[in-house]
Amino acid sequence: MVENLGLTNGFKLSIKSLESGLDPKVIHAAVQVLRSSISALSELEQTPFSFSYGSQRHADNLPAAQTPGGTLYTGLQFEVPLDKLTVVLRCLGDWLERTKQKNLYAIEIPPTYTLTLQTDQVKELAQLLPLAETLLPPQEIYLAKAETYIAAFGDFTPAARANLAIICHRVGLSVEEANDLNAQSMGPFKTLAEKYQHFRKELLVCKQESALDGDFWQVMQDKAVTMSLPEADAQFLKAERLQTLRTEVSQALHRAESADAVERQRHREQQQRLINYRQTFAELAIDTLNLDDLGPDAAAFHQGTMAKLSAAEFNRGRLTQAREFYHLSQTEVDALEQAVLCELYLLSGLL
Repeated sequence: MVENLGLTNGFKLSIKSLESGLDPKVIHAAVQVLRSSISALSELEQTPFSFSYGSQRHADNLPAAQTPGGTLYTGLQFEVPLDKLTVVLRCLGDWLERTKQKNLYAIEIPPTYTLTLQTDQVKELAQLLPLAETLLPPQEIYLAKAETYIAAFGDFTPAARANLAIICHRVGLSVEEANDLNAQSMGPFKTLAEKYQHFRKELLVCKQESALDGDFWQVMQDKAVTMSLPEADAQFLKAERLQTLRTEVSQALHRAESADAVERQRHREQQQRLINYRQTFAELAIDTLNLDDLGPDAAAFHQGTMAKLSAAEFNRGRLTQAREFYHLSQTEVDALEQAVLCELYLLSGLL
């Protein structure tokens, strides 16, 4: 067994392979996988391990290649806090499901309890869990179950509350103690709705769809773990934010297209007004044109024609009405009238 590491609220777990006919390299690899799986659990990253190989032991601070005589691992031992008993046993069950190897399991729970089992069956290993839980402090039993519900649902469902009430009665906790443990298992937020609200606020930092991948999402997943927000809920909120971003892009594109359409329509209408006023002014100018009074040059022709348009009250009124009807600026009016008079002067030379 692993030597006592001085924990006053911990348990020691020892696993030893009983597969005498199996390739030692396969056993060695399985032990390494188990060590990695335990180290990947939350708050167990720094867990110290000891390894068994034959009749000797090997400290974890030496790489496998440096084991005496190159001997391969046949088992391992470690000690972790009691509140991690449930999660460690479940991790162990997942590992056994993959390896299918027969091992000797020994769990030491202070001060004097030891549970042992030889099996290659996950169902038999699972029987250690309720046995071990009966040896845990009531608070640890209740908290482990509460944290399991929070990890799965992010909040206490009616069924979860009913089951926790039964556990509370069975282990002899008061309502006040249970409420405190519930609050502890929930983490920094009191309800799932508060978790949703906070997570949505954090996601607002992301302004582009592509930013929801890579490093940003890894940070958000870490925050979800800290908040006790289930992965499924975090993925739902991510999809929700993605949909919002896509909707915003679509709406912005639609607004831009609408603005372009409005601008194109305004331009077409403006061009039509210019064409209409040009035609109207040309008709007015032709009506007042007198070839006998043509000036010696274009400037004199322009001046004479405009003077005739302004001289008669009827023509002057028609000109003013046309200018106002087509809503043209003075610059546009001057340019159009100048162009029409230039064309008429050139044509007058052919008459």
